[in-house]
Amino acid sequence: MEYFSRESEEASIVLVGSFNPAIFHPEWFVSHELIPQDDIKDANVEIVHQDLSKFSLQWLGIDVLRNKFIARTHDPSNFSALKDLMFSVFKILYHTPISQLGMNLITIYRIDTEEIWHKIGDTLVPKNIWEESLPKRIGMTSVAVQSPRQDSLDGFIRVIVSSVRSEFYGVSFNINSHVELNAKQHKETKYELTEIIAQYWEPALRVAREISERILRKAIDT
Repeated sequence: MEYFSRESEEASIVLVGSFNPAIFHPEWFVSHELIPQDDIKDANVEIVHQDLSKFSLQWLGIDVLRNKFIARTHDPSNFSALKDLMFSVFKILYHTPISQLGMNLITIYRIDTEEIWHKIGDTLVPKNIWEESLPKRIGMTSVAVQSPRQDSLDGFIRVIVSSVRSEFYGVSFNINSHVELNAKQHKETKYELTEIIAQYWEPALRVAREISERILRKAIDT
């Protein structure tokens, strides 16, 4: 029996490099046939400036700083569209210097009972080592772990687990599939940024879900 259910997901692709925020207006995406004109009719353009561009569509959020590009969607039916968009953007902007790539999935799980919710926290963060230093009841707010990648790419998998308490008992998993796009790796693997996004995006999401649900089951069954 499962004691949790998936409440929501948000996927994002984050790039660290050198960008020109001022060009990233919704009309730029339309002019390059990256986004249909109809998609930007209700665009919320917060700012387009030389230091920051920030806008959102119904399915997409874009934040661009001079050193970071973030594209995100909270609609799982558009996770593939997010990949396709980023692939196409950086096929056009292939000269852009980029040093790091993050393929991220944030999943919030609804936990069936308060008892199970506490058990997950107690398993992930044992409280006995804290009890002499802090007053009870001690609760987990978040915990982070990291492991090297097991594929041909240089980087790591980072998992941040946080407790959620709103109208329900929940747990959030923020899983970052991080890739270092350094000169050595680029020379040896011949991978372009767009190739990595195309080949590793779906596996990164699948692995992120597997990690989070495996951890939840183990924490509950312990």
